[in-house]
Amino acid sequence: MSPRAHGLGVASAACGLLLCILPVLAWYSADLPTGSDSLTGYGASAATWVLPVAGVILIAVGVLCVWWRPATGTRVARILGALVVVAAVVGVVWATRAALAPGIEVVAERAGKPSARLDGDWSVTVLPAAWIAIAAAAMAGMVGILLLTARPEDMVGLDELP
Repeated sequence: MSPRAHGLGVASAACGLLLCILPVLAWYSADLPTGSDSLTGYGASAATWVLPVAGVILIAVGVLCVWWRPATGTRVARILGALVVVAAVVGVVWATRAALAPGIEVVAERAGKPSARLDGDWSVTVLPAAWIAIAAAAMAGMVGILLLTARPEDMVGLDELP
C-alpha cells in the first residue's frame, strides 16, 4: 500500500474530471461585424467527444489507485500507469488538434436567402479552456509515468518486483 499511489490516483481523477468538463465550456471566440460570438469545444470541433472518454478512463484509474494503493512499479501499478499514459496521449493529441485547427467558418444567415460564407479575414481566438484541456491531459501523462516507475521506498516488504 503506497501513499504515493493515493496521491497519483487523486491527480489522475482530477485531470480526468477536467477533460470531461472542459469541452462544454467556450473554446473559441470571434469578433464579427455583427458582434462577438463564441463556440464550445463540442460546437466547433467534433473531435472533442474523445476527451470525456479519456477523462472517464482517467477517473476510473484514479479511483482504483485510491482504493488499491498499489506500490509504484508493481504489475498492477504498471497496468494502471499504462492506461493513464494511453488516455493522456489521446487527450493531448485530440485537444491539440481541436485547439490548433478548429475548422470554423464564419457564415452569414439572411432571412429568405441561402447561407453564405462571409468573405474577409476573421480571426478566431482560442480561449483558455482549450489550453487547460491540453495541460490537464499532459499532467495525466506525467501521473501515468510516475505510476510506471518504481521507487525503492515503495518496494520495502516486497519479495520481488513482478
